[in-house]
Amino acid sequence: MVEEQSTTITRAVKGGIVEAIQGVGDVAGALVDVVSGTLVKTLQGTRAVGAEITDLVKATVTGTVQGVAEVGGEVGSASKGIILGTLRGTKEVGIGVLDTISSTSSAVIKSTAEVGGDIASTAKGAVEGAIVAAKELGVNITEAASTATNAVIKGANAVGGEVGHTTKAVLIGVLQGAKDVGANAMEAISGSASAVIKATADTGGDLASTAKKAVEGAIAGAKDVGINTTEAASAAANGAIKAAGNISASVGAQVRDALTGTISGVKVVLQEPFKKES
Repeated sequence: MVEEQSTTITRAVKGGIVEAIQGVGDVAGALVDVVSGTLVKTLQGTRAVGAEITDLVKATVTGTVQGVAEVGGEVGSASKGIILGTLRGTKEVGIGVLDTISSTSSAVIKSTAEVGGDIASTAKGAVEGAIVAAKELGVNITEAASTATNAVIKGANAVGGEVGHTTKAVLIGVLQGAKDVGANAMEAISGSASAVIKATADTGGDLASTAKKAVEGAIAGAKDVGINTTEAASAAANGAIKAAGNISASVGAQVRDALTGTISGVKVVLQEPFKKES
């Protein structure tokens, strides 16, 4: 029954999205309203619980992405609104915010791949949306950013996306989201860089290469929002090295070596426990 309902929801949401955003100037705003409104209506009218509710949420995300793609919209730029609309729509039904961020971020990456969209751009928007929603819903912003980061990196890996490119985009999104809500950018960077390492380790990826991309993303994002690039690079590096060290001493050393020195023209300053001995 839930599977049939999910299929129906996907089709209905797709049609609603197409109708809502055609000829509309504020596409992002329309997406938030349609997604949240659809979820409120759907979840109030269902007896689904637990994983069944998650499936309905995923169906809504899938339909939204398909609708955006059908009208020629950019799924990447739409993903921020999709995440925000989903979290607004589910806040009254008792689903944990972090759980919703995780499942929705994964779903939006999978759906983007299915319509041939830009995975990295979608990941960036998803993280931004998670941060904005966390601020709105009173959830720890660093935890929200880290949860979204973990989900989109694993999601990108699952659909064959370029994880390094996605990692860089995610860190840029973290900084943009932090700027949007006035959050502590360095904490968010460090937490997301740590999440990148954990997700990469879980999927058997190249930790040193991914860590470097995280630092590159932090630097690029810092330039975009006008904060100190050295501090941003160091926050990402130290977060990545700490996470790698929690896996094993040798992995920590490998990541530390990859991040020691200058990256993208910026000197990376490592904290005391992580400095390479002369």
